[in-house]
Amino acid sequence: MPKRLLVLISAGVFCAAGLPAQTRPAPTVDTAATVSGPRPIPGPVYEPAAFTRAVLRGTRARSGAPGPRYWVAHPRYRIEATLDPVKNRLDGRETVLYANRSPDTLTRLAVHLRQNVFAPGAPRRQPVPITGGVILQRLLLNGRALTKAPQGQEAIPGQYAVDGTVMWIALSTALRPGDSLRLDASWSYAPAPAPPSDGREGHEGRVYFMGYWYPQIAVYDDVDGWVADPYLLEAEFYMDPADYDVRITVPHNWIVGATGTLANREAIFSRPTLDSLGSARASGRVIRILTPGSPAAARAFVSGTTPLTWHWVANNVRDFAWGTSDQYAWDVTRALVRHGAATDTVDINSYFRLSEPAAAWRIGGARYTRDAVQEMSQYLWPYPYPAMSSFEGVLDGGGMEYPMATVMQPWADTLSLAGDLMHETGHMWFPMQVGSNETRFPWMDEGFTQFDVAQCMRALYGEPRGGTGRPNDAEPGQRATYVHAARAGQDLPLILPGTGDDYPQALYYIMYYNKTAQVLAALRGLLGEATFHRAFVEYGRRWIDRHPEPYDFFNTIADVSGRDLSWFWTTWFYHGWPLDQAVQSVAADGDSATITIVDRGLAPMPILLAVTRADKSVQRVELPVEVWFTGNGVRKIQVRVTRDPQVAQVEIDPDGLFPDIDRANNDWTR
Repeated sequence: MPKRLLVLISAGVFCAAGLPAQTRPAPTVDTAATVSGPRPIPGPVYEPAAFTRAVLRGTRARSGAPGPRYWVAHPRYRIEATLDPVKNRLDGRETVLYANRSPDTLTRLAVHLRQNVFAPGAPRRQPVPITGGVILQRLLLNGRALTKAPQGQEAIPGQYAVDGTVMWIALSTALRPGDSLRLDASWSYAPAPAPPSDGREGHEGRVYFMGYWYPQIAVYDDVDGWVADPYLLEAEFYMDPADYDVRITVPHNWIVGATGTLANREAIFSRPTLDSLGSARASGRVIRILTPGSPAAARAFVSGTTPLTWHWVANNVRDFAWGTSDQYAWDVTRALVRHGAATDTVDINSYFRLSEPAAAWRIGGARYTRDAVQEMSQYLWPYPYPAMSSFEGVLDGGGMEYPMATVMQPWADTLSLAGDLMHETGHMWFPMQVGSNETRFPWMDEGFTQFDVAQCMRALYGEPRGGTGRPNDAEPGQRATYVHAARAGQDLPLILPGTGDDYPQALYYIMYYNKTAQVLAALRGLLGEATFHRAFVEYGRRWIDRHPEPYDFFNTIADVSGRDLSWFWTTWFYHGWPLDQAVQSVAADGDSATITIVDRGLAPMPILLAVTRADKSVQRVELPVEVWFTGNGVRKIQVRVTRDPQVAQVEIDPDGLFPDIDRANNDWTR
């Protein structure tokens, strides 16, 4: 039977205003907001003017869904590339067809040349090997040659100008809504040695992984227009969904794995290899297709010595990446993904060297990639692509994701490899499908994926045990990392962009990855597991193959949950406010017991209490977050409960739903 409770606070309760919100404000701290002073009350979230314009134009809705006039660009790429590992040179030619799906008339085109981060004098945030960057041999727009603008000058129609990793092309004829253009380019560059490279691609001896290797048209979206932030070796990327038709020429007997589907298998592989691939797809067993250096290795390919051209096709993906080597072992299997009553078969490939530092790959490269595809499909929504490939090498820490592919370090510990593959494969949902701007809002892909990894790793392997695995692949490890930084006074707002001086490199991972994961865990605790999961998945589904902004996420969660959460977004995304609730005292008061809760942090959250009596019965008491919004920002709340049976223990948030930075003061015991 519920016991009577009385909350002693000021009479007025401030109700936070509804969405929408302000973007990237300069964070401020009220110096009076100490444990002895009034607490700051989170204000409303105000949307930026550019987002308001998008709503008024009908491309966004304040429900969090795309508006009726939403559009997104969808370029089409045809690329031919030849890798010469002796000269360490890649030569490429491409044709891009770009249709203007926006309602705006475009007078210029932005193109990323990200390999220019390795050019002499290029702006960058950390040292890298200098390779010379991209060499453009030819550039045509609608069949007409473009010339380079004089150094330091903007391009005029018929010209292009390169500024670091971004090329701007001035259009001779404006591109009106519904019109298309064709861009032809020939280029070359020297792949950077790795490690260190940029921690995303490069070559390690005769092992190559080619990421960000071709000129790519930037995103023109309905909120900001051209979004052509330079690549400075920080944050990641923002890309449109596109179609790719790619031909890659490498030396004979070099294996190639890539985004998409191999369209000319019979021209590459011998009949026994094709049979083995079919057996793996049919049986689900992990089958070794290729062992480097073995007598059978050469027989895996068609006979001959001349270079082979691999033809890959990938539709509706935001990028294309590939890896190649003559030192790779190649394991294959399949993943089964349910789409309602139907089941899809996904081809799983794992490429790795047979070295001791990569010992875990021999055991679990293909298996863990398969497990990640299947488990993420269960937790989120079905994996939509025909294949997923994992590559070992090039990186000396962590991993990097691309559509249908990931490259990562040579793990020896199997559970660490499983966690890393879960994380990078998890990116096939955020941002490969849900195409947020990683450069400006890293939390929208890294933090979401970090949270998803913890859910899927727990489902597969149970609660973490000490000794193996990566602590950050589980919620306790994610919380510990964030709490340690917050207790040191290093908490930072998540809404700040992932570039610039606002985010020290040491805190980038802690905040964008682990703080975001803990914020989602707190949101789950606030809404309940079922409502949270329904809202989180609905956000993703709404924005597949589109470009969500933070406000679309905030609005979708509010829309699905039916809750005004602007105080939550302001608190956890726009400020570096830690949570620290404490039980100050429990005292008898007539026929009642008065529990005094003090707020020693800055983040307002509901008060969740477990009151244990002398007879072992437990009373749960929940006070809404609004109790902190009264008067001038109260710091102390008193809860009165019946005195008998005697109160033996009081604990705040006994289920650990919220990331309180000092749980030692959450407990009072008689």
